Amino acid sequence: MKRIVCGLFTVIGLLCVMFPRQITAVLPYVLGIAMAGAGALYCAPYFRSREARVEHSTELASGCVLLVVGIVCIVHGAEFIGPMGIVWAMIGIRKAARSLSRAIQEFGANAACVVSFMGCIVRMTLSVLLLLYPMEKFVGHIVLLGLELIAVSIRPAKRIALMLDGDE
Repeated sequence: MKRIVCGLFTVIGLLCVMFPRQITAVLPYVLGIAMAGAGALYCAPYFRSREARVEHSTELASGCVLLVVGIVCIVHGAEFIGPMGIVWAMIGIRKAARSLSRAIQEFGANAACVVSFMGCIVRMTLSVLLLLYPMEKFVGHIVLLGLELIAVSIRPAKRIALMLDGDE
């Protein structure tokens, strides 16, 4: 299974590096369809019984939000790149904060502190640029995403688990 995931990450990464503009153009539609579909599938079981709605209202609400955001993404298409870039920037800023936290925890222990601090600086810089100029910097971030996916597929075991868990 890890080899399949690594291969998939490599292929997606290569596509992102080779065709960043085309991927940027179709991304709102692909993500919109995925979110709307997931939201609809998530919501469907909860409308069969009232008890399920009451007991699992948080999950139902999340499914409804996914459905609405997915539809908005599809309807607005390329105009949705700006909001997607801002969300991506905020995720990057959160990751930068985690890198800084690791650097603080590792301070003085070894060279890992420097690596974590440099990761914080790079993530923060790229995220702030994307936050300030979401439309202009989005294509460049697609290329960076591709490079990251390729790099992750080279060191698969630990990195894929971290990415899928959201820790990286």
